[in-house]
Amino acid sequence: MFTRLLALVSLLLLTQTSLSQQSQTTTGDVPETCPVTKASDQPFIPPWPYPKAPYPGEYWFGTDKLWTAPPIDGTWRGLGHYTPTDPTFRQKLFWWRQGYDWRTEPQPKLRVTGRRLDSPAPPLAADRANNGWQRRDQPFMVVGINLPTLGCWEITGHYENDELTFVVWVAELTEGQREGQRKDLLSKAEGGDVGAESWLGAGYEQGWFGRADFPQALKWFRRAAAHGNPDAQNSLGQMYENGEGVPRDYVQAARWYRKAAENVPDRGGAGQGRNNLGILYMEGLGVPKDYVQAYMWFSLSNSEANLSDAKAQMTPAQVLEAERMATEWKNRHSER
Repeated sequence: MFTRLLALVSLLLLTQTSLSQQSQTTTGDVPETCPVTKASDQPFIPPWPYPKAPYPGEYWFGTDKLWTAPPIDGTWRGLGHYTPTDPTFRQKLFWWRQGYDWRTEPQPKLRVTGRRLDSPAPPLAADRANNGWQRRDQPFMVVGINLPTLGCWEITGHYENDELTFVVWVAELTEGQREGQRKDLLSKAEGGDVGAESWLGAGYEQGWFGRADFPQALKWFRRAAAHGNPDAQNSLGQMYENGEGVPRDYVQAARWYRKAAENVPDRGGAGQGRNNLGILYMEGLGVPKDYVQAYMWFSLSNSEANLSDAKAQMTPAQVLEAERMATEWKNRHSER
């Protein structure tokens, strides 16, 4: 069993949180029994060079040791599902820490836990932390979480000896609000916004608008992928690998993973494309089974668990060759 990396989308794109905030949800929708964390509870301005305020609808919360950006109204509405058959509610949480360096710590020492406060429920499930940056001097840590239910959730980030906790109300969107989201994204996508094209594909694929629509997801992923969007390229690879809306085709999956993998830097779909391509090489699906190639791609995606699994199948000479190939690849794809 190999580890799938989180599909990280740049902060330059809309997050699902910011999409839900377009519905103009008010704090009056939050029950009094849910003590949501609000902007006035703990004002915080992050250290330079981070901006004094995050994206509209969010606020900085925490300390320079660990901070995040919860919704101003304390509400996450209309969270999607990671796959059409997944009953849990998916969210991506971005975290910051003064002095964090994604180059020396590609997989951050960050853990996220959570519990429901207003009713018994299983704890949330969290991915391993990943990294990214909008500007090189403003790196962030990101964790994907799956909430098993709606309701009042207490979310805690743990980084070494530091912790940060906030409370949020998780609720559904009305049918009208979902349609409003869809139309807004569609308008942007039809206007040539590549990020919106990719998000629209994700919305259709994950059922954000009420139900999954694979043909529409493929249409918009293909359009964004043609414009060079690595998240869309990786998502196309996943749809071909899983047989979502198309016959299962590992050759096509490998093709799209490779396109995503060639993007530099390795944020978002690029990093996951490299990891997913490595998995196909390990299993001989759509490409010849090749542990050297698998090791190279795992190395380039900083996938420590998969790298260890590949290394266990290899001779020392093969490991040296894979490391040489990874170094050569980095030299050919140096970041500008």
